[in-house]
Amino acid sequence: MIENMRKYTGLMAAVFILLAAGFLFTMNDISGGGGGGMGSGPTVLEANGRILDQQEYRRMGDSTLQLASEAGLHLYVNFLIVPDAPQLQQAMQLLQYGYPNYYRTMGRNLKADDFNRFISNRIIIQQAMQSMGVRASDEEINTAIMSSPSFSSEGKFDNAKYASFIEKRLGRLGMTEKDLREIVHESLCLNKIIEIVGGGLLVPRQAAQDLLEAQMQAVSISRVVFNRDDFVEKEQPSEEEIKAYWDTHQDAYKTEEQRRINYILLTLPPETQVKSSPATLPADATEEQKKAHAEAEQARLDAEAQVKAQLADKRAQDARSIQKEIDQISQEIYNSEEEKKPLDFAAIITKRNRQIIETSLFSRSKLPKEIAALKLRGNFNKGKTIADFIFGHSTASQDPYDLVSDALPVGEHGWIVFTLEEVVEPTLLDYTAARGAARAQLVSENGSIKVKEAAQAARAATAELVKSGKSFDEAAKEQGLTPVQIGPFTINDRETQSKDPSYRLLHQKASGLNPGDLSETIDENDRSLFFYLISREVEDTEESKQRIESVINNGKNQIMMIAFLNWLQQQYQEADVKGLAVEGQ
Repeated sequence: MIENMRKYTGLMAAVFILLAAGFLFTMNDISGGGGGGMGSGPTVLEANGRILDQQEYRRMGDSTLQLASEAGLHLYVNFLIVPDAPQLQQAMQLLQYGYPNYYRTMGRNLKADDFNRFISNRIIIQQAMQSMGVRASDEEINTAIMSSPSFSSEGKFDNAKYASFIEKRLGRLGMTEKDLREIVHESLCLNKIIEIVGGGLLVPRQAAQDLLEAQMQAVSISRVVFNRDDFVEKEQPSEEEIKAYWDTHQDAYKTEEQRRINYILLTLPPETQVKSSPATLPADATEEQKKAHAEAEQARLDAEAQVKAQLADKRAQDARSIQKEIDQISQEIYNSEEEKKPLDFAAIITKRNRQIIETSLFSRSKLPKEIAALKLRGNFNKGKTIADFIFGHSTASQDPYDLVSDALPVGEHGWIVFTLEEVVEPTLLDYTAARGAARAQLVSENGSIKVKEAAQAARAATAELVKSGKSFDEAAKEQGLTPVQIGPFTINDRETQSKDPSYRLLHQKASGLNPGDLSETIDENDRSLFFYLISREVEDTEESKQRIESVINNGKNQIMMIAFLNWLQQQYQEADVKGLAVEGQ
């Protein structure tokens, strides 16, 4: 099998390039073996000859996933449960921003096949450990546990924290310290198997060099732009045209969808401002008065700093309390669902002396002001609003648990959890109500068509004039156009970026042309354009050489990941996975 993987080195390199050189695959997970024999109850899952009953299925699946997640074995979880390379890449990127692994992120969206895949992949890895002779020493396991952030405080291993985890948390999962060490052992061995399967596969140097040189070259262009707004302003559609457009697009003009939610918001009040005023010093103050004033001023500043520090410490404690409470609420909802109890969101909240806030129906464009004021925090939520989560929440399921949101981080320290209570679907608008929107859309579409046609016609005429011997600038000006020169600039040129938001696209198009070539027309949302390539050059600098070496080194890990996933997928297909929990059987 490993030999077969090596046949596809070129393909893997291509995939690596497409996935982009920036994805850094790291192997610093802590890793275990997980044994387990055949169960005595009815068979729930069978894979690679291993038979599991319900108890063993849960132990090797959900219990292991919870334990591994809480112990910080996120790479182990991701590699064995994520279904394909693109989703693994996304899961790894989320980890870099501090978000949970795939198991935690997907939550209630996980299906039986996800757990089957994780358990079957564990069996495959356990059997590979035997056949390949892979193991981890007790010293490696101890080091991995002691280096886990889950058992650390201020960057150092916290024995009390670890002991508390062993004493209080493992029992609830039905696991022991031995189980933890076995899973850590399996995770360490997984890392070694990845290196065995994908070791020795390299990114072709020339391919990496060609790709980076295309990105690093400096280009100079002369560009002609046609702005869409100039064409939109000239559009004056008749009433008949507007009516005909509405007739064929009626489904696009509807009332806004409305939703009603109940929610709990845990947050901190505004930060207390501490400011004391200094005592005045007379202009004719004596030296003694000046000295006394200086001492009093220093005492005032020290007292102010002490109060600020106390308030900051109190605020940090309150923030931790909120985090702890929202975790408890989320866990209680999860436990209630696991125990198949009816959802009682109100009971979960009110017993904590918290108030559920009930809204009336509202649309995306008219959120209640209290909700509209909430700003999501965290890199994962950049560019998103609370409305995206409320109106993006699926209503397909009738299960009340599927109508409960995840805990969403808002403000500086706050959290919100909502339940979707009611949805009013959009209805069609009549012509009178829809006319304004229909006219605006018709004008917009006509403007988009005409700006593209104008750019294409100008580009064709310019090409003919250049072919006849005129320079690009002469050919453009002869048509009443105004060419603008840009560059030289690289793909990372911040000055050019500030002048033209499409500079990356222009650079990409220019990198495939030769000096003296005309680009094809480029159509964007608000304009169409074409350009003439004046020059392009690659700077042979020490920095560019180092970047190439960095890409090749990082690419080794990237290709190793792809090789392992291909190997694991084939092993899974050959494992003949079947049983009561397998969907579609």
